[in-house]
Amino acid sequence: MNARTKVLLASRSKPALQELAAKLAKESRYELQLRHVENGHSDPLHGLSFVPDVVVFALTERGDHDLSELMKEPHSNRPPMIVTAAQGNAQTMRLAMQAGARDFLPGALSTEDLVASLDRAAAQSAKAAGLRAASLIAVVNAKGGSGATFVASNVAYIMSAVTGRSTVLMSLDMQFESLAPYFDVTLKHGLIQVLESAKELDAVALDAFMTQHGSGLRLLAPRPESSFDSLNEHSADLAMLLDKMTVQYERVLVDMPRRGDRYTGAVLERATRIVLVVQQTVSHLRDAKRMMQIFREHGIGAEQVLAVVNRFEKGSLISMDDVQRALPNVQVVSIPSDFKTVAESINLGTPMHEHARSSAVTKALTNLAKTLGSGDEQQESGGLGKAISNFLRKDTWSRA
Repeated sequence: MNARTKVLLASRSKPALQELAAKLAKESRYELQLRHVENGHSDPLHGLSFVPDVVVFALTERGDHDLSELMKEPHSNRPPMIVTAAQGNAQTMRLAMQAGARDFLPGALSTEDLVASLDRAAAQSAKAAGLRAASLIAVVNAKGGSGATFVASNVAYIMSAVTGRSTVLMSLDMQFESLAPYFDVTLKHGLIQVLESAKELDAVALDAFMTQHGSGLRLLAPRPESSFDSLNEHSADLAMLLDKMTVQYERVLVDMPRRGDRYTGAVLERATRIVLVVQQTVSHLRDAKRMMQIFREHGIGAEQVLAVVNRFEKGSLISMDDVQRALPNVQVVSIPSDFKTVAESINLGTPMHEHARSSAVTKALTNLAKTLGSGDEQQESGGLGKAISNFLRKDTWSRA
């Protein structure tokens, strides 16, 4: 999946297009296309060969006329539109809303306001298409102590440090500081603090709340003193936060409690994959089957679930075939048992890929990260440079 948001910048003014492109120059998650609207149709989408995720339409002195013309176009199946206007007034705003604008930004345009508006519109576009702008992967134990946090932490590290994806690892564990020890870091902010600001968070503020590991991996988790009730009260804010994260980052991994309630539901409803961590016991398989029932109640099919047999031992009475029979139609993989090496990694706060790169456990974790990331398209590079280059070449301008 291409994690970059396709943004069409349109205007009758070339300087306005240059200004918009300059404000978004450092936002690599956007793939920009510029369109100079001249004469004829006022619709920036007219005759366009592709459908963008979001349209930013910068108005000129003919703005009210263009919006009036856009009101005549059907609004269904159109991408979200953001309208900017240096000389905007109440009348222009009403016309923009009637023309189907998702947001109206009048007056001097700040980069922060533009990026925040784009992120909200991109989340709307992804939801409307039934897609996610990024992979949201929930990792959960079939039974307590199966190793979900170990799996989530190491897979997230590999996705960030090895594959170069912008990745967030978030924990919803309200009782224990689960993530920090795996990376030998102190969290800058707690999850509850972020949720309390979820409505106002723009891209810059969201990233500032994260604790960044040396690998580039972003971490977010509740502080140990937080209460379960605090998180349960913020289930709607959690949903909003997840939507913003999946727009801003290419990977969001959630270390999720083994529970079915309002806030875990917010994760399950948005998850593209579920990693269910089990071990080789009858009680683990019994609980794994129950977890599958909970997933189905949230509309998650077996094909979206990947079962990981952690601490796998070949001589166990429960074989991989037994796990597969207990979880029909679920992909099953294993991580071998190596207590000494794994314990050293956790005690040192050093991910397995750095602590014991050649170990069988690390190889299994790397394969798991590749499996979860399979099917992605490679990010295209130079999107902004191409857009600006096209902008400056008169013969490449599209006429509407």
